[in-house]
Amino acid sequence: MKKLLALAVAAVMATGLFALDLGGIKGTWQDKNWDADWTFSADGKIVLTKTSTGEEVYTFKDGTVQNFKVKADTSGVSISFDCKDTERSYTFKKGIALNADLDMVIDPDWTTKDYETVIKLKK
Repeated sequence: MKKLLALAVAAVMATGLFALDLGGIKGTWQDKNWDADWTFSADGKIVLTKTSTGEEVYTFKDGTVQNFKVKADTSGVSISFDCKDTERSYTFKKGIALNADLDMVIDPDWTTKDYETVIKLKK
């Protein structure tokens, strides 16, 4: 019985090694400026899709992101990472406000102008 329990614990811990820790942020948020949905899933992936068609644009996951960080402080929880494939850095922040909005900042490598917006939780 102890061996079975130890194997189960090891399996759960190993699963965590291969998924992004999204800091408790899960759900789908919409960026109405760009016809985009950002889905933060329980399996540690962030999937970007087109709102109008549901077409998958890109999946951010372990192996496609670099410098992945989760930061929690008195102002809220933030997730940040870089992606060589898209040539951008991303930051998503959930403040301590009662709403479910996320502040999103996308920093393209080829320009100093960032894209900043508030994305709304889809219901």
